[in-house]
Amino acid sequence: MTLEITTNRYGARPVRTHQAGAVPGSLSRRNPSNATGGTFVSSCGVRGRTRRATGRKNTKPKLKEQPVINIMHWNAEGASNKRDELQHFLHENNINICCIQETHLQEGKPFKVRGYQVFRSDRKERKKGGVMTLVRNNINAREIKTYMEEAEYLESKVTIGQSSYNIVNFYCPNDKKLSLDTIQTSDSNFLMVGDFNSQSHSWGYTTIDKRGETIEDWQDEHHLILVNDPTDTPTFYSRRWHTTTTPDLAFCTDDIHQNISRKVCDQLGGSDHRPVILSIRGTKTTIDAQLPRWNYKKANWGKFETRANELTKDIVIEGKNIDNVVKIFNTSIVRAAKESIPRGVRKDYKPYWSNQIQETHDALTRAREEAESNPSQENNIKLQQSKAKHLKTKLECQRRGWREKTSSLNMEKDTTKLWNLKKALNDEGSKGQKITLEDEGKTITGKAAANTFAKGYEEVSNTNIPTSHKKEIRTEIRERKETPAHDIMQTDITMSEMKQSIRKLKKKKSPGPDNITNEMLQHLGNSSLNTLLDIFNLSWRQGQVPQCWKDAIMMPILKKGKNKSKASSYRPISLTSSCCKLLERIINKRMHMYLESENIIGNEQAGFRQYKSTEDQTTHLSQVVEDAFQSKKVTLAVFVDLQRAFDKVWKDGLLAKMLRYGISGRMYKWTKSYLYNRRARVLVDGQCGQKVLLKQGVPQGGVLPPTLFILFMNDLVPELPKGVQSALYADDLVLWCSEEYASTAKYRIQTALDIIVTWAKQWCVTINREKTTGTLFTLSPKTQSVKLSLDDTPLKMEDQQTYLGVTFDKRMTWKQHITSAEAKARRKLNIMRKLAGTKWGANEKILNLSTKEMYDHTLNTDLALG
Repeated sequence: MTLEITTNRYGARPVRTHQAGAVPGSLSRRNPSNATGGTFVSSCGVRGRTRRATGRKNTKPKLKEQPVINIMHWNAEGASNKRDELQHFLHENNINICCIQETHLQEGKPFKVRGYQVFRSDRKERKKGGVMTLVRNNINAREIKTYMEEAEYLESKVTIGQSSYNIVNFYCPNDKKLSLDTIQTSDSNFLMVGDFNSQSHSWGYTTIDKRGETIEDWQDEHHLILVNDPTDTPTFYSRRWHTTTTPDLAFCTDDIHQNISRKVCDQLGGSDHRPVILSIRGTKTTIDAQLPRWNYKKANWGKFETRANELTKDIVIEGKNIDNVVKIFNTSIVRAAKESIPRGVRKDYKPYWSNQIQETHDALTRAREEAESNPSQENNIKLQQSKAKHLKTKLECQRRGWREKTSSLNMEKDTTKLWNLKKALNDEGSKGQKITLEDEGKTITGKAAANTFAKGYEEVSNTNIPTSHKKEIRTEIRERKETPAHDIMQTDITMSEMKQSIRKLKKKKSPGPDNITNEMLQHLGNSSLNTLLDIFNLSWRQGQVPQCWKDAIMMPILKKGKNKSKASSYRPISLTSSCCKLLERIINKRMHMYLESENIIGNEQAGFRQYKSTEDQTTHLSQVVEDAFQSKKVTLAVFVDLQRAFDKVWKDGLLAKMLRYGISGRMYKWTKSYLYNRRARVLVDGQCGQKVLLKQGVPQGGVLPPTLFILFMNDLVPELPKGVQSALYADDLVLWCSEEYASTAKYRIQTALDIIVTWAKQWCVTINREKTTGTLFTLSPKTQSVKLSLDDTPLKMEDQQTYLGVTFDKRMTWKQHITSAEAKARRKLNIMRKLAGTKWGANEKILNLSTKEMYDHTLNTDLALG
């Protein structure tokens, strides 16, 4: 006889004894007649592929352990109520990829696991079922295919180092076809895991059924190798028949099989299926080093102020090159920060798990072992009792931990904690996930992905300006005599202006390429502030913006609900110099004062203006339509969509308009320098791509650009014909006309559209013809046909429109908007319930602060718009 052993972190433990060379009896999953008396005993945390003890001492030198990828597959029989156990297991066993079957998740309901990307496919028409693949954030991965017709599977491609793997997560119920012919296998680096619900001697059954034969034929046809061994520990325990079997299988190509090992683990979370870990040797997985962050809680601000004063006091500014001066100042501030503010990285996240939960989970594992080893009704009842006790203990510990968590939060001082908590409760965010793009079947990651994004942003900014337009506008700029500059455009920046702007800086904002943060600017001493003021005035007088202030780091952020493998699914955010944004804030305030005092910006524009909001525009439009109804009139409205308007602003055209509106002197020269030679690099997963030049568009991430944009749009509205009204919020434009007859309104609106098309061509603005649509607001039961066009493109007419978050229907019943607002409010109300629930609730003070804050900023907003 030989002894099979398995090794884990707790050491080697006996698993099963049997005659050498004999295959132990195996059990049918459903039929009790095939059950055998084969037994095994184990209390270790992980079971696995066996190693036979030969009684001979190993004389080979110990080899250094090779790096491995750990892939887990598990039929969870419902994932929602086992998330805590799953997170703990993933963390403890360093799982890189996890394939879960029978998730029982509903489409649209989030399921997040911290530190992992989630790819899932849920059943839509039937309950239960579903598959989900979790991939660590530090691994590039993308979804290839999902199939949910008979069998259910999800195929993913993961890239680790120089190797890419196709992994199929498979589940097929007993009453469904296997659908193996729909799976596209490959000759290498292919792995398929899951619950096949089939019988064969090859994986430990005493019989073979038709499904087992089908699988073996498919395996042979595609040259795949079964990872399971018939002597491996069974993965499934039938509570009905008190038998153990192995429906959970893994198949792979030969190149993977040479380096793979399989371990069957203890029960997890009460599922009848044990989790299985497949370890692939020889492939290194890299853990991205976290960038150190400033720890402002431990900052010695007194020392920082002193050192910053000492390092900046001797900087010579007058007569020097602005770029060199700024570089010296930046270096000095960062040096002072390094000497005074500690830096570090966040500790590795550990999922919530208490000793009490561990004890009841261990008891559940022992009960499972006993039920499998000694099948009986009594042991089965004990197993169910242990499962119920574990669930009860877990719930009690979660409640206690929740109360401790909420009571420790000081949300009165820092509401950021509340919103972080809200996001956690709502399973929001995908922080830390790798970006994996796909282009014609190729996977693009890291620096290559960064360059792909950069190329796209460069192309967007490269607006096609006709040569005749360029010459005309540049001639106008060159020949236009500057009007005498207003004092506000010429006078030096004052210390009071700078200090006032510093007080308005927001904390916890990411710095630009110079690494100077708002917190550092807020703690500068008088000497450093004087130096910074001198730098600002040097830049202001010379009309030159340092190049390092014009460089940006762009980071792609995935849009909600979009395909993460497409570059177009991401929106960029730009990180620029905090020093430059401080000066922008001062100049922007001056520019606003001039524009408002001279009544230059039209009343139709509400974007980025004090005392104006989206509610002004939506209320105005709704009142106009209601008034028309009262007068037995119709209102014809067109909602104009300008394509990427901010990113495509024609810079020369903007400068010409600034001169037309009387902006001159230092303000004009500084803004001109600010706009040109803007460069950017895209940051993806810690890797920066090449620098690109953004030729057109107002800069993203700045304070001044919104004002420049509304200035650029300002001459559109005055050109509209009589009888046509409009409302603007930045680039959101709506036109309307109320008349007794739709034909009259149609004529006026068509004239207005022709004017807008002409204006757009003149100023190189692109109108999105697919998203620009019209609506005829009328109470008449008769169908009235209105035909409008943009050039030769027919305009779509729709019965309802969403403008600035408000849905208008043609009869102004508000039915659709109320339904939508109610749905949003209910989702946010659920978050408030989690904060204030009677079973989970925090203390009264926390509830009052948190629920009021959340109501004021989310729920109340949605309901107010209703």
